[in-house]
Amino acid sequence: MLKIQVLASGSSGNATLVHAGGTRILIDAGLSARALTGRIEAVGVDPESLSAVFVSHEHTDHIHGLRVFLKHRRIPLFVAPESLEASGLDIASLHGVESLDGGRPVTLGALTVTPFLLPHDAARTFGFRMEAGGVRAALATDLGTPTGLLRERIRGCHCLLLEFNHDLDTLMDSRYPPHIKMRIRGNLGHLSNDQAGGVLREAVNGETLALYLMHLSENNNHPALARMAAGEALGPDTRVRIEVARPHEPTPLWEG
Repeated sequence: MLKIQVLASGSSGNATLVHAGGTRILIDAGLSARALTGRIEAVGVDPESLSAVFVSHEHTDHIHGLRVFLKHRRIPLFVAPESLEASGLDIASLHGVESLDGGRPVTLGALTVTPFLLPHDAARTFGFRMEAGGVRAALATDLGTPTGLLRERIRGCHCLLLEFNHDLDTLMDSRYPPHIKMRIRGNLGHLSNDQAGGVLREAVNGETLALYLMHLSENNNHPALARMAAGEALGPDTRVRIEVARPHEPTPLWEG
């Protein structure tokens, strides 16, 4: 069985719990260590029980609390060498660091995690495909361009966690400076609702049971707009459960 719960998602911080058998991992640690510990405990998990922490990339909203959270815990960190170097983290303060490479699976107990490259303006950015007992899930946020590799990795997944960062019209009408708008909508920025909807049309099949709308901008998107884009892409007869991941509270637990 595979269980997934998003603890936080958005520009203010990102963290997701994944369970399989006795294995529990955390993907990203973008909240303060105190807030992260509180969120984990609030959903009934002991932070000391984590088997590993995986980092998608080194931007602050994905590693903000990482150093303090891991400082006194014997929990290994899985991260791309490029991201680790760019983060400035002190390796000596960590229990253990394992390198992530695109396409190379990491197996921890019943859970297999395979990182795959995403186009984003970081030293190295990974999405993750997760499998346990024949159940598959994929997490992909912080990417500016929907790639063939992305579609390949999410195809056939029972649970999909996909970025719906911004509504393009809302972004372009916002007070953001032009260079920030261009960065967000650029090839190394973030997926719009329309782009994410296009990914769903091309890659989601009848095996998908749940969809989490991830990394919504609080200024340039709205949950109703993201839901509408996802619903239109999946079609009126879809049975896919759609959840909006938010920055300030955990999502309901998904079990498959």
